Amino acid sequence: MLKTTCKRYWIVWIAVISLSCSRQFDDFEASREQAFIYPFTPIRLNIDTTLVYIDDYFPLIEVDSVRVPAPLGQLFQKENRELHLFGNLKEAIGVAEFFTEKGKFDIPIFRSDKVKLTYVLPPSIQFKRSIAIKGTFNSWNTLANPFELVDGNYQTTIVADPGKYEYVLVVDGREMIDPENPDTVSNGMGGFNSVLDIRSDLADSCSWVEAVGYNKGKITIRSLREGQKVIAFFNNQKIPEQFIKKYPEHVDIVFPLASVSFPRSWLRVYSFSEGCRNNEIWIPLAEGNPVSHYGQLTKNDWHASIWYFLMVDRFFNGNPSNDQKVEDPEVLPIANYMGGDLEGIRRKIADGYFDSLGVNAIWLSPITQNPAGAYGLWDKGGVKTKFSGYHGYWPVSNVRVDHRFGTAEELNALLNEGHKRGYRFVLDYVANHVHQEHPIYQQNPDWATSLYLPDGSLNTERWDDYRLTTWFDVFLPTLDLTRPEIVEPMTDSALVWVKDYGFDGFRHDATKHIDELYWRTLTKKIKTLERVKQQGDKIYQIGETYGSPELIASYISSGMLDAQFDFNLYDASIRYFATGQEADLQKLLTTLNTSLKTYGMHHLMGNITGNQDRPRFISLASGDVRFDEDTKLAGYTRIIGKPKEIAYKKLQLLMAFTMAMPGIPIIYYGDEIGMPGANDPDNRRMMKFDDWDSDEKNTFKTSQNLIALRKKLLPLIYGTTKVYTADDLLVIERNYLGKKISVYINNTAEEKSIGSGRILYSNSLHTDKLEPYTFALIENSDAVLVN
Repeated sequence: MLKTTCKRYWIVWIAVISLSCSRQFDDFEASREQAFIYPFTPIRLNIDTTLVYIDDYFPLIEVDSVRVPAPLGQLFQKENRELHLFGNLKEAIGVAEFFTEKGKFDIPIFRSDKVKLTYVLPPSIQFKRSIAIKGTFNSWNTLANPFELVDGNYQTTIVADPGKYEYVLVVDGREMIDPENPDTVSNGMGGFNSVLDIRSDLADSCSWVEAVGYNKGKITIRSLREGQKVIAFFNNQKIPEQFIKKYPEHVDIVFPLASVSFPRSWLRVYSFSEGCRNNEIWIPLAEGNPVSHYGQLTKNDWHASIWYFLMVDRFFNGNPSNDQKVEDPEVLPIANYMGGDLEGIRRKIADGYFDSLGVNAIWLSPITQNPAGAYGLWDKGGVKTKFSGYHGYWPVSNVRVDHRFGTAEELNALLNEGHKRGYRFVLDYVANHVHQEHPIYQQNPDWATSLYLPDGSLNTERWDDYRLTTWFDVFLPTLDLTRPEIVEPMTDSALVWVKDYGFDGFRHDATKHIDELYWRTLTKKIKTLERVKQQGDKIYQIGETYGSPELIASYISSGMLDAQFDFNLYDASIRYFATGQEADLQKLLTTLNTSLKTYGMHHLMGNITGNQDRPRFISLASGDVRFDEDTKLAGYTRIIGKPKEIAYKKLQLLMAFTMAMPGIPIIYYGDEIGMPGANDPDNRRMMKFDDWDSDEKNTFKTSQNLIALRKKLLPLIYGTTKVYTADDLLVIERNYLGKKISVYINNTAEEKSIGSGRILYSNSLHTDKLEPYTFALIENSDAVLVN
């Protein structure tokens, strides 16, 4: 209903926007209860029924009733704090209204676009003894799609979103491509996978939409197709349609009056039709205006974070008095402690190393107490070794600092030193398993899952088919985190690092191997912390899951994790930047588009340059380590030395790509200079701080410049993302309120011309062309001011 008087909000209107009284409305007041509530993740419908946990969104608030759009059916169980949704939406997006003791909250609902298809086994393998199918549509789980005999043929039902999926058949224990499917792709390990292409006509109705301007309290959005609808949210409240003005060529959205009283709020815009959901627009607001420069962002704006991941034992030895190797002749030096510690990290912070590089968040490998002895065994290719717990992933305590890394006092000194300089700290935390010496297992062996499967085989390294119960090794019991009596003390242990030490977030190990009960319990407890409730601190949580985008995304919600690492994108990107092959480029584009569709245009996923479980990219790019070999064995049996010159150039391309993509860029220690290495443990060498050669110095300088630009240019943080190819160049366009940054990457051996605009930075010697294996960042203004 339109207001007929200007009395209530006239001061605010004069300060923010000079509009007539006819533009004011009395049916929208932003709830103060939302001051510290981060925008809720949308509810993503399943194909038939969907369970929504109320505590995912309202852990501290009583919900009285819920209203959902037709034709969805619902069952709201207030006592159990569960909402059951039945059916699907007709249009791509709807809105669920939650009526609470603190007011009404609105949550977007995304329609399920999954389809069911029947896969019939080829006649040549219909009646083999053992047959299974696994692929990206079922997270490579051989148990997920059992075959049934129907009308004389073995078949199974596959449920998946439209897209391309890789798969193989497992016949009598042997993997093979589908003999009746000619569409195959390299699996990156010397073999091939079959490709299942699930098509949909709905994508033809999609638009690419962008916020192209801001003027007088409103933003302008263009490129909507005729008949498409727009829904906008201020924080977690749907903005009334009166605030959305449609014109033939664009749409204006007026900011709510109350936005000026929020130091940080968010405007989210979704557009859609019956057939398709367009890319979303996400704009952070500071006291009623869009954030316009990096200085307005705070430690809670995790989109603006740039991480540095280091392994504590392999970074810098600041206190030799705590050095303690495992005295066992069966442990090779490369698998033993090397002396890095917390004091070494503190000293490097104080010395300004991280300031010089430009990162603003530091991810520490696990620092909890690990066992004193040697465990595990590598016995392959003539190499035999046991391992120490230098990496930190074998906890014998979940709350005590490992004495080889330092003391609680030294940890506090490290965090205090970094926090004074504005750094965030993320702790790598292990919850899935404990070491057999852990008191929890010693006193409660029944808390672990079974080491043996029903058929008598060992339940170790069954990453997909028994992912919630498998042990990582026979000395690492997996905890049964489906049981509340185990989840409660284990989540309390994790909270110690946030409450007592002041960590700002977690990197969670082995996420997909842990039941959702653990994640929901931990996240609910985090939301009840005083620093969260009173100060609005955003405790960020990122998980580690290898699998399909659907599996990865299933752990991301307001009630569980904020994000996970996008390993699928990483795998596709390193393959392309290492090889430069057209097929690898097309796979990168496909993977990237799938990621953006799955996680959203403004996700908080982690984009890594490398990690402790992969061979160093620069050694792959140099050809010193091959994709199709055992990359761990390579590190044991030969010296992986200085990379070729071209590999440093390719590493800089990967760095440019990582800094240009939405999400959080994460540098694995040593990648800023191009440290070489095969896989674990060769990729965990002691960090090199001295005697850099010209290639290392140049790579560090390039890393510095790219990080500085990432922090300076808001389109690289909050802009929409469009990726395409032009004359064999990979082009990434980021657009934030009409300011466009285009990143041109030339991963070819030929010189290439680039687009027009102001060059902000390039590692090419030319100003109008890109030399082979170089990149450029170009600024274009696309702002449109509409009165």
